[in-house]
Amino acid sequence: MQQVIREGFRKNSPRATRKRRDRRQGTAAASEAAHRGTRAPETGFGAGGNASDSTHPIAKILGGIDAATAANLWQVAVICVTACLALGLVQFVGSEQTFLHVFPPGPRGFDSYWVLRYKAWWVAVIVASYLALPAMVMAAMPGKRLRDCNLGFEGFRRHFWIYVGLYGAVLPVIWLVSLTPEFYTFYPMYPQAGRSWFDLLCWEGLYAGQFIALEFFFRGFLVGGLSRFIGALAVPVCVMPYLMIHFTKPWPEAAGSVVAGFVLGWLAWKTKSIWGGVCVHCAVASTMDLLALAHKGQLPWLHG
Repeated sequence: MQQVIREGFRKNSPRATRKRRDRRQGTAAASEAAHRGTRAPETGFGAGGNASDSTHPIAKILGGIDAATAANLWQVAVICVTACLALGLVQFVGSEQTFLHVFPPGPRGFDSYWVLRYKAWWVAVIVASYLALPAMVMAAMPGKRLRDCNLGFEGFRRHFWIYVGLYGAVLPVIWLVSLTPEFYTFYPMYPQAGRSWFDLLCWEGLYAGQFIALEFFFRGFLVGGLSRFIGALAVPVCVMPYLMIHFTKPWPEAAGSVVAGFVLGWLAWKTKSIWGGVCVHCAVASTMDLLALAHKGQLPWLHG
């Protein structure tokens, strides 16, 4: 009997010895890790394992993020810097003071079409800043294409009825707001638009051009460019600067720009198309101008 017990002990003792050895090694490793101040690798955004994995230069500068996340940050930074530059160009280069400096009035002073020429300058700066500059940046970035800026027509064609409904929904609001003096003294933004058919058509054509650039910048370049990295969060990010460019307009329109920014931004993100926003913007703007001219009795067909 004792011999059987001894044989069983000898058979099981290696396993027991290995367990004890493993426990001792685990305890020693834990003690060494605690002594050195190391910690287990983290997971999720900004988790990059040990320091040797964060070999990307941006990861070293910022710290706390992994190399894969840092590799995309420079693209986000390029988009944001380009947006800041574009907004600054429109604000300062597109101003009336800059136009006066570049094209000072002649000896006879201001002629009757000086304002229209300034508006053409303003729209040209917007097209260059909001459309040409971002398009070149997007085309130059590796792995990016212009069609990533929500330039498709298929989504617009399939959801055209949504944009018609949006215009119908805001039309009563536009009518009510147009009855206020604050509104019809501000619009049209070209005061001589009702002087003749030439003035009206020139102004509305310029106005439509700047809306194409506007939609490309906010709903194409920013929403389309940033959504690859932050998804639908690109929409509220773009609403903030969109509201800021409306600070000089009547407060109801500035407040409405927040709603419009969310709705048009979300639709551009879902449909991959900015053209519905372009159509709604042009239709609403033309309606606002015509209502303002009507309230002031300045429609071109009323006085030849």
